[in-house]
Amino acid sequence: MRRVVITGMSEICAAGSEHNEVFRNLCEKKIDLHEIEKNNPAREKICSRFYIPYPEFDDSKYKDKLRQVKRRGAKSAYTACASALMALDDASIKVPDDDTRVYMGVGAPNMYELMEQTFKLEETQKVDLLLIPMTMQSSLAAWISIVLGIHGRSSVLSMACASGTEAVGSGYESILNGQCDMALCGGSDYLPDKNLLLLHGFEALKCATLSEEGYALPFCEESSGFLFSEGAASVLVLEELEHARARGAKIYAEITGFESSCDGYSIVSMPEDGSIITKMMKRLVGDKKVDYYNAHGTATKLNDAAEAAMIHNVFGSKETQPAISSTKCLIGHTLGASGAIEVAVCAESIQHNKVHGNTCKTVYDDLNFTAETRDVKVDTAVSASFGFGGHNAAIMLERYK
Repeated sequence: MRRVVITGMSEICAAGSEHNEVFRNLCEKKIDLHEIEKNNPAREKICSRFYIPYPEFDDSKYKDKLRQVKRRGAKSAYTACASALMALDDASIKVPDDDTRVYMGVGAPNMYELMEQTFKLEETQKVDLLLIPMTMQSSLAAWISIVLGIHGRSSVLSMACASGTEAVGSGYESILNGQCDMALCGGSDYLPDKNLLLLHGFEALKCATLSEEGYALPFCEESSGFLFSEGAASVLVLEELEHARARGAKIYAEITGFESSCDGYSIVSMPEDGSIITKMMKRLVGDKKVDYYNAHGTATKLNDAAEAAMIHNVFGSKETQPAISSTKCLIGHTLGASGAIEVAVCAESIQHNKVHGNTCKTVYDDLNFTAETRDVKVDTAVSASFGFGGHNAAIMLERYK
């Protein structure tokens, strides 16, 4: 039986651009919360007042390798390439296997480039020569393969908020099935827009937080929606165990399971009883004891209620439930990158035996979800994502033995 391990991690998000820094800031509950500028005309027709800006990061170490994608690619592809290079550095890999596979999740179209080119066409009747490759979603994985000069399968998965988790799951299955020994998996989205188009759309669906402080409040009576993020990128290096051991790699965690499903119910909501995700989670967990559950936890009332129902159905009462947190409440909802970031957070929790705190007020009854960061012995962790369209996915990680 082949085994799959995580040997490199990178998250470029609001909590930082290095995975140890990201986890430390999550445990300190630092939130890079910004108010929408008052002179933005789009603000007049929107109720949400806060967002998480796109992260800034230092790319000087990879300047030469990133030059082409920075000049010719979409911002989401550029940040994904930077994250891939950081993850390889973290794994102490100078040159990945030639047949390394790339699986990247994308939650939204390349909105920024598409909107900018639309404005340019209206003003000048011209568009950029690279309009099509800049706006096509497949360019995300393609650019990583180009920058690294690798020739394995290169794919983009777009399954709404479950995209990053599905990408990691695809890499896991490829290695488990013997199709490759190494995979780069993750997600990336770049969502800034002066018209706040996506935020308007999420608010129309009653998904964006209306909290006066701007906070998302997952699994709380006061919850009103998620905290919108302008995006992020995250890449994980997955390897077959013997491949990793042969080069003396540091192993963060072992991936021991992946499950996905579709509700087949609604394009924007979940069955209120959480029945479909309960079946999926029971297949994943089996009879194993789970110490930590990184929830999808969007702080939307319908999603949280269905997820809480699943938690009770699978794990029982508060006393028998794993420690629960929602990374989205601290870094915002990063769409395509969120699942990959949350898998990395699970690996960090295993490494540090720590579970980060959350923004919350009146937490649902009988739920093991708290405001404060906790020291918890974490040998087994699960990260779950549930996206529009009924796309569900979950990954199980265990301490490597």
